[in-house]
Amino acid sequence: MFRPAATPSVDRTFGKGAAMETVAHTGTVLEVRTIEDDRAWARVGRFAAYGAAIGFLVTTVLYLLDAYDVLDPSPAYVATSAGQLHDEAQFWAAVFAHQHAILWDVIVRDVVGPMAYIALIVVAVAFRRLTSGDRPERQLMVTLFGVGGVISAIASLLYLGNVEFWRLPAGPITTDGETSMIAVGRATTAIDRLTTWPEAFGYLVLAVGIVCLGMLVRHDDALPRRLGAFAYLTAAVLVALAVATVMDADAARSILALGVGVVLAPVLCIWLGRILGRAGATA
Repeated sequence: MFRPAATPSVDRTFGKGAAMETVAHTGTVLEVRTIEDDRAWARVGRFAAYGAAIGFLVTTVLYLLDAYDVLDPSPAYVATSAGQLHDEAQFWAAVFAHQHAILWDVIVRDVVGPMAYIALIVVAVAFRRLTSGDRPERQLMVTLFGVGGVISAIASLLYLGNVEFWRLPAGPITTDGETSMIAVGRATTAIDRLTTWPEAFGYLVLAVGIVCLGMLVRHDDALPRRLGAFAYLTAAVLVALAVATVMDADAARSILALGVGVVLAPVLCIWLGRILGRAGATA
């Protein structure tokens, strides 16, 4: 008796940057990804890259306007003969009045910032599809961009919780209300400190992801080598920013934030967006 002919089954495999299907026992490879898919991903990645560039620029500029007291001068603690309790209560009242005056700045930057991180994750996914091969850095880039972006976004949203304290103007502080004012003021400091380590760790994870991006670029002859070197530079400055954040070095942090948020990150995102745009046009 003759054996019945085996019906070829289809096994899904992944490689060379695209989802593929292999007909078992024949070695025939069927391409699943279409040109329209490539163009759609390139289009989404390009818009996300440009959106991330604008988001990082806006967030950093608003942060620097606050850090350098451009919008409203920060109050200073003034010791008087009325005693430490009274002086600290008056200080916190002045701080709340200052934050209320620039509340729009805090809200905009801590909403736009997380949106920029989400857009950056989309860029990583789109760029992964553009590249070929199955090297570790190709997979790790997406993972690290995703983890670092989520952590950084959470840190910004945690700080945004202070808006609940600052959205109402602080009135005159009576003697009976001094203790309450101090308690609320110190609560905002606790929230601020709660975001320090997640923010710094998010920068570190993103820096490693950017290093993976640079390694991926340098192993792909179709991509400009200068992009890889620029990615390494961005990652190095981002690590320095993480260290300055943890050390609470305000001057260094402002300078490094200027370099990353106004120059390096927007340029990197725009560069990736242009590459994705060209890939979509030639797909």
